[in-house]
Amino acid sequence: MQHQTTVRRAITLVATTPLLDRVEAKMIEAINPTKSRDDQRLNAAADAAAYHLSSGGQRVRAKLALHAGHALGLSSHDAVTIATAVELLHNASLVHDDIQDRDPTRRGQPAVWVCFGVNTAICTGDLLLSAAYAALSKLENPQTLHTMLSLVHERTATAIGGQCGDLLAGADDASDTAGAIARYQEIAAAKSGALLCLPIELALLGCGQGHYLEVARRAIEAFATGYQIVDDLNDVHSDVDPGTARNTYNIVAIYTAAGDAAESTAKAKKLGRLHLDAAIEFAGKLPSGCGALLIELAHHLRQLLVDENDRH
Repeated sequence: MQHQTTVRRAITLVATTPLLDRVEAKMIEAINPTKSRDDQRLNAAADAAAYHLSSGGQRVRAKLALHAGHALGLSSHDAVTIATAVELLHNASLVHDDIQDRDPTRRGQPAVWVCFGVNTAICTGDLLLSAAYAALSKLENPQTLHTMLSLVHERTATAIGGQCGDLLAGADDASDTAGAIARYQEIAAAKSGALLCLPIELALLGCGQGHYLEVARRAIEAFATGYQIVDDLNDVHSDVDPGTARNTYNIVAIYTAAGDAAESTAKAKKLGRLHLDAAIEFAGKLPSGCGALLIELAHHLRQLLVDENDRH
Protein backbone atom coordinates (compact mmCIF):
# COMPACT_ATOMS: atom_id res chain seq x y z
CA MET A 1 0.00 0.00 0.00
CA GLN A 2 1.33 3.39 -0.98
CA HIS A 3 1.86 6.09 1.68
CA GLN A 4 0.46 9.24 0.11
CA THR A 5 0.90 12.78 1.41
CA THR A 6 -2.69 13.17 2.58
CA VAL A 7 -2.56 9.96 4.57
CA ARG A 8 0.78 10.92 6.10
CA ARG A 9 -0.61 14.30 7.11
CA ALA A 10 -3.40 12.62 9.05
CA ILE A 11 -1.12 10.17 10.80
CA THR A 12 1.51 12.69 11.82
CA LEU A 13 -1.08 14.36 14.03
CA VAL A 14 -0.72 11.42 16.39
CA ALA A 15 1.57 12.13 19.34
CA THR A 16 4.88 10.27 19.43
CA THR A 17 6.34 8.60 22.48
CA PRO A 18 9.89 8.32 23.85
CA LEU A 19 9.50 4.54 23.69
CA LEU A 20 9.69 4.77 19.91
CA ASP A 21 13.44 5.30 20.22
CA ARG A 22 13.68 1.95 21.97
CA VAL A 23 11.67 0.34 19.19
CA GLU A 24 14.07 1.73 16.58
CA ALA A 25 17.07 0.36 18.48
CA LYS A 26 15.43 -3.04 18.96
CA MET A 27 14.69 -3.33 15.24
CA ILE A 28 18.33 -2.72 14.34
CA GLU A 29 19.40 -5.20 17.00
CA ALA A 30 17.01 -7.84 15.62
CA ILE A 31 18.38 -7.68 12.07
CA ASN A 32 21.98 -8.07 13.30
CA PRO A 33 21.79 -11.08 15.63
CA THR A 34 25.40 -12.19 15.12
CA LYS A 35 26.93 -8.73 14.70
CA SER A 36 29.56 -10.32 12.46
CA ARG A 37 31.18 -7.94 9.98
CA ASP A 38 33.95 -10.28 8.78
CA ASP A 39 32.50 -10.79 5.32
CA GLN A 40 30.58 -7.87 3.85
CA ARG A 41 28.81 -10.18 1.42
CA LEU A 42 27.18 -12.03 4.30
CA ASN A 43 25.76 -8.78 5.63
CA ALA A 44 24.19 -7.45 2.44
CA ALA A 45 20.62 -8.18 3.57
CA ALA A 46 21.26 -6.69 7.01
CA ASP A 47 22.74 -3.58 5.44
CA ALA A 48 19.76 -3.28 3.11
CA ALA A 49 17.36 -3.77 6.02
CA ALA A 50 19.12 -1.06 8.02
CA TYR A 51 18.96 1.22 4.97
CA HIS A 52 15.22 0.59 4.63
CA LEU A 53 14.52 1.17 8.33
CA SER A 54 16.57 4.37 8.31
CA SER A 55 14.08 5.92 5.88
CA GLY A 56 11.71 6.38 8.80
CA GLY A 57 8.00 5.97 8.27
CA GLN A 58 5.11 6.86 10.52
CA ARG A 59 5.54 3.79 12.76
CA VAL A 60 1.76 3.64 13.13
CA ARG A 61 1.82 0.01 14.19
CA ALA A 62 4.45 0.70 16.83
CA LYS A 63 2.40 3.62 18.15
CA LEU A 64 -0.74 1.48 18.30
CA ALA A 65 1.15 -1.22 20.19
CA LEU A 66 2.72 1.21 22.65
CA HIS A 67 -0.55 3.02 23.27
CA ALA A 68 -2.55 -0.19 23.71
CA GLY A 69 0.13 -1.74 25.88
CA HIS A 70 0.20 1.29 28.17
CA ALA A 71 -3.59 1.46 28.39
CA LEU A 72 -3.83 -2.25 29.22
CA GLY A 73 -1.08 -2.18 31.82
CA LEU A 74 1.66 -4.08 30.02
CA SER A 75 5.23 -3.44 31.06
CA SER A 76 7.18 -1.00 28.90
CA HIS A 77 9.49 -3.86 27.93
CA ASP A 78 6.66 -6.02 26.59
CA ALA A 79 4.96 -3.08 24.87
CA VAL A 80 8.23 -2.22 23.10
CA THR A 81 8.75 -5.89 22.23
CA ILE A 82 5.34 -6.12 20.57
CA ALA A 83 5.85 -2.78 18.81
CA THR A 84 9.21 -3.95 17.46
CA ALA A 85 7.80 -7.22 16.14
CA VAL A 86 4.85 -5.67 14.33
CA GLU A 87 6.98 -2.96 12.73
CA LEU A 88 9.48 -5.53 11.46
CA LEU A 89 6.63 -7.55 9.95
CA HIS A 90 5.18 -4.48 8.28
CA ASN A 91 8.51 -3.38 6.86
CA ALA A 92 9.16 -6.86 5.49
CA SER A 93 5.92 -6.58 3.55
CA LEU A 94 6.90 -3.16 2.20
CA VAL A 95 10.22 -4.38 0.83
CA HIS A 96 8.49 -7.24 -0.98
CA ASP A 97 5.59 -5.02 -2.13
CA ASP A 98 8.01 -2.63 -3.81
CA ILE A 99 9.54 -5.49 -5.78
CA GLN A 100 6.15 -6.77 -6.94
CA ASP A 101 4.81 -3.32 -7.81
CA ARG A 102 8.13 -2.12 -9.23
CA ASP A 103 7.82 1.03 -7.14
CA PRO A 104 11.19 2.77 -7.49
CA THR A 105 10.96 4.83 -4.27
CA ARG A 106 9.89 4.30 -0.70
CA ARG A 107 9.57 7.16 1.78
CA GLY A 108 11.31 9.59 -0.53
CA GLN A 109 14.40 7.49 -1.21
CA PRO A 110 15.21 4.69 -3.69
CA ALA A 111 13.54 1.41 -2.76
CA VAL A 112 15.68 -1.47 -1.52
CA TRP A 113 15.40 -3.40 -4.78
CA VAL A 114 16.64 -0.36 -6.72
CA CYS A 115 19.67 0.18 -4.48
CA PHE A 116 20.64 -3.41 -3.71
CA GLY A 117 19.05 -5.44 -6.48
CA VAL A 118 16.00 -7.69 -6.52
CA ASN A 119 17.75 -10.76 -5.11
CA THR A 120 19.10 -8.94 -2.08
CA ALA A 121 15.74 -7.20 -1.59
CA ILE A 122 13.98 -10.58 -1.42
CA CYS A 123 16.49 -11.73 1.20
CA THR A 124 16.02 -8.43 3.06
CA GLY A 125 12.27 -8.92 3.34
CA ASP A 126 12.86 -12.47 4.55
CA LEU A 127 15.34 -11.23 7.15
CA LEU A 128 12.91 -8.62 8.47
CA LEU A 129 10.18 -11.24 8.67
CA SER A 130 12.37 -13.67 10.60
CA ALA A 131 13.61 -10.86 12.86
CA ALA A 132 10.02 -10.12 13.87
CA TYR A 133 9.64 -13.58 15.39
CA ALA A 134 12.98 -13.25 17.15
CA ALA A 135 11.94 -9.87 18.57
CA LEU A 136 8.68 -11.28 19.91
CA SER A 137 10.56 -14.05 21.71
CA LYS A 138 12.00 -11.43 24.08
CA LEU A 139 8.74 -11.03 26.02
CA GLU A 140 9.18 -10.85 29.80
CA ASN A 141 6.02 -12.90 30.27
CA PRO A 142 6.24 -15.80 27.81
CA GLN A 143 3.08 -17.58 28.98
CA THR A 144 1.07 -16.38 26.00
CA LEU A 145 3.93 -16.52 23.51
CA HIS A 146 2.69 -19.68 21.79
CA THR A 147 -0.71 -18.05 21.21
CA MET A 148 0.92 -14.86 19.97
CA LEU A 149 3.16 -16.73 17.53
CA SER A 150 0.19 -18.63 16.11
CA LEU A 151 -1.70 -15.37 15.68
CA VAL A 152 1.27 -13.68 13.99
CA HIS A 153 1.45 -16.50 11.47
CA GLU A 154 -2.32 -16.44 10.92
CA ARG A 155 -2.34 -12.69 10.28
CA THR A 156 0.74 -12.89 8.07
CA ALA A 157 -0.90 -15.63 5.99
CA THR A 158 -4.02 -13.49 5.68
CA ALA A 159 -1.99 -10.50 4.52
CA ILE A 160 -0.23 -12.68 1.94
CA GLY A 161 -3.60 -13.89 0.71
CA GLY A 162 -4.78 -10.30 0.38
CA GLN A 163 -1.65 -9.40 -1.55
CA CYS A 164 -2.19 -12.32 -3.92
CA GLY A 165 -5.79 -11.21 -4.41
CA ASP A 166 -4.64 -7.68 -5.17
CA LEU A 167 -2.13 -8.88 -7.74
CA LEU A 168 -4.82 -10.98 -9.46
CA ALA A 169 -7.53 -8.33 -9.22
CA GLY A 170 -7.45 -7.53 -12.92
CA ALA A 171 -8.85 -10.97 -13.71
CA ASP A 172 -12.21 -10.21 -12.05
CA ASP A 173 -15.39 -9.65 -14.08
CA ALA A 174 -15.61 -5.87 -14.48
CA SER A 175 -19.35 -6.08 -15.25
CA ASP A 176 -20.13 -7.43 -11.78
CA THR A 177 -19.94 -4.15 -9.85
CA ALA A 178 -21.37 -5.46 -6.60
CA GLY A 179 -19.01 -8.43 -6.70
CA ALA A 180 -16.03 -6.22 -7.52
CA ILE A 181 -16.80 -3.87 -4.61
CA ALA A 182 -17.24 -6.79 -2.22
CA ARG A 183 -13.99 -8.29 -3.45
CA TYR A 184 -12.23 -4.93 -3.11
CA GLN A 185 -13.28 -4.67 0.54
CA GLU A 186 -12.23 -8.26 1.21
CA ILE A 187 -8.79 -7.64 -0.29
CA ALA A 188 -8.31 -4.35 1.57
CA ALA A 189 -9.28 -5.90 4.90
CA ALA A 190 -6.89 -8.80 4.36
CA LYS A 191 -3.95 -7.04 2.74
CA SER A 192 -3.93 -3.90 4.88
CA GLY A 193 -5.87 -4.95 7.95
CA ALA A 194 -4.26 -8.24 8.91
CA LEU A 195 -0.89 -6.92 10.07
CA LEU A 196 -2.48 -3.71 11.35
CA CYS A 197 -4.56 -5.84 13.74
CA LEU A 198 -1.56 -7.30 15.48
CA PRO A 199 -0.42 -4.32 17.63
CA ILE A 200 -3.69 -4.23 19.55
CA GLU A 201 -4.36 -7.96 19.37
CA LEU A 202 -0.97 -8.90 20.79
CA ALA A 203 -1.35 -6.33 23.56
CA LEU A 204 -4.74 -7.83 24.42
CA LEU A 205 -3.25 -11.32 24.53
CA GLY A 206 -0.38 -10.08 26.65
CA CYS A 207 -2.72 -8.83 29.36
CA GLY A 208 -5.08 -11.82 29.26
CA GLN A 209 -7.94 -10.18 27.38
CA GLY A 210 -7.95 -12.30 24.28
CA HIS A 211 -11.76 -12.39 24.29
CA TYR A 212 -11.61 -8.91 22.74
CA LEU A 213 -9.70 -10.10 19.66
CA GLU A 214 -12.80 -10.22 17.47
CA VAL A 215 -13.74 -6.64 18.37
CA ALA A 216 -10.21 -5.48 17.61
CA ARG A 217 -10.20 -7.32 14.29
CA ARG A 218 -13.47 -5.75 13.19
CA ALA A 219 -12.27 -2.28 14.19
CA ILE A 220 -8.97 -2.61 12.36
CA GLU A 221 -10.36 -4.20 9.21
CA ALA A 222 -12.90 -1.38 8.90
CA PHE A 223 -10.15 1.19 9.48
CA ALA A 224 -7.85 -0.48 6.96
CA THR A 225 -10.54 -0.45 4.28
CA GLY A 226 -11.24 3.23 4.91
CA TYR A 227 -7.51 3.91 4.78
CA GLN A 228 -7.24 2.12 1.46
CA ILE A 229 -10.09 4.18 0.02
CA VAL A 230 -8.35 7.42 1.05
CA ASP A 231 -5.22 6.03 -0.56
CA ASP A 232 -7.10 5.21 -3.78
CA LEU A 233 -8.69 8.63 -4.04
CA ASN A 234 -5.27 10.24 -3.78
CA ASP A 235 -3.69 7.78 -6.22
CA VAL A 236 -6.49 7.26 -8.73
CA HIS A 237 -4.67 8.71 -11.75
CA SER A 238 -1.54 6.60 -11.41
CA ASP A 239 -3.55 3.48 -10.55
CA VAL A 240 -5.68 3.64 -13.70
CA ASP A 241 -2.96 4.83 -16.09
CA PRO A 242 -2.60 2.09 -18.73
CA GLY A 243 1.16 2.62 -18.73
CA THR A 244 1.62 1.94 -15.01
CA ALA A 245 3.29 -1.23 -13.76
CA ARG A 246 0.88 -1.43 -10.84
CA ASN A 247 -2.00 -3.90 -10.95
CA THR A 248 -4.27 -2.98 -8.06
CA TYR A 249 -7.90 -2.46 -7.36
CA ASN A 250 -8.90 1.18 -7.13
CA ILE A 251 -12.35 1.83 -5.75
CA VAL A 252 -12.90 4.91 -7.94
CA ALA A 253 -12.04 2.90 -11.04
CA ILE A 254 -14.51 0.19 -10.00
CA TYR A 255 -17.36 2.68 -9.73
CA THR A 256 -16.30 4.35 -12.96
CA ALA A 257 -16.29 1.03 -14.83
CA ALA A 258 -19.90 0.57 -13.76
CA GLY A 259 -20.89 3.75 -15.60
CA ASP A 260 -20.87 5.96 -12.52
CA ALA A 261 -17.97 8.20 -13.58
CA ALA A 262 -19.68 11.40 -12.43
CA GLU A 263 -20.48 9.97 -8.99
CA SER A 264 -17.55 7.60 -8.57
CA THR A 265 -15.57 9.86 -6.23
CA ALA A 266 -18.61 10.70 -4.11
CA LYS A 267 -19.53 7.02 -3.82
CA ALA A 268 -15.99 6.08 -2.88
CA LYS A 269 -15.92 8.75 -0.17
CA LYS A 270 -19.25 7.56 1.21
CA LEU A 271 -18.02 3.97 1.38
CA GLY A 272 -14.84 5.12 3.12
CA ARG A 273 -16.81 7.11 5.71
CA LEU A 274 -18.97 4.07 6.45
CA HIS A 275 -15.90 1.95 7.15
CA LEU A 276 -14.21 4.58 9.29
CA ASP A 277 -17.41 5.09 11.27
CA ALA A 278 -17.50 1.36 11.92
CA ALA A 279 -13.85 1.45 13.00
CA ILE A 280 -14.62 4.21 15.49
CA GLU A 281 -17.61 2.30 16.85
CA PHE A 282 -15.77 -0.99 17.38
CA ALA A 283 -12.58 0.64 18.69
CA GLY A 284 -14.71 2.37 21.31
CA LYS A 285 -15.74 -1.05 22.64
CA LEU A 286 -12.17 -2.13 23.39
CA PRO A 287 -11.17 -2.28 27.10
CA SER A 288 -9.33 0.39 29.06
CA GLY A 289 -9.38 2.86 26.18
CA CYS A 290 -6.80 0.83 24.26
CA GLY A 291 -8.56 1.74 21.01
CA ALA A 292 -8.35 5.50 21.58
CA LEU A 293 -5.42 6.05 19.23
CA LEU A 294 -7.17 4.10 16.48
CA ILE A 295 -10.25 6.28 16.98
CA GLU A 296 -8.11 9.41 16.66
CA LEU A 297 -6.58 8.14 13.43
CA ALA A 298 -9.98 7.20 12.02
CA HIS A 299 -11.38 10.67 12.76
CA HIS A 300 -8.44 12.32 10.98
CA LEU A 301 -8.83 10.11 7.92
CA ARG A 302 -12.58 10.62 7.87
CA GLN A 303 -12.06 14.37 7.50
CA LEU A 304 -10.27 13.68 4.24
CA LEU A 305 -13.45 12.04 2.93
CA VAL A 306 -15.77 14.96 3.73
CA ASP A 307 -16.44 17.36 0.88
CA GLU A 308 -15.95 21.04 1.62
CA ASN A 309 -19.65 21.83 1.22
CA ASP A 310 -20.46 19.12 3.77
CA ARG A 311 -18.37 20.78 6.47
CA HIS A 312 -20.79 23.62 6.98
